[in-house]
Amino acid sequence: MNMHKLLIPLAALVVSFAASAAPPSVVQFESGSAQVKSAPQVQHKKPRAKKVWVPGHRAQGRWVKGRYAWR
Repeated sequence: MNMHKLLIPLAALVVSFAASAAPPSVVQFESGSAQVKSAPQVQHKKPRAKKVWVPGHRAQGRWVKGRYAWR
């Protein structure tokens, strides 16, 4: 009987120590204690210039013919 009184608390102590020594599977952060970085932003390509049709119009009081221009 005396052996059981020592064995149960000792087993509980061993299980408790093993659980505290193992790394936690999920890390709980308190508010403000750590910041989780988001995924890096993807650099988007700048749209390439292309030739578009610009219709005839008046510019600075003069008539400009329609033409293709890089935009």
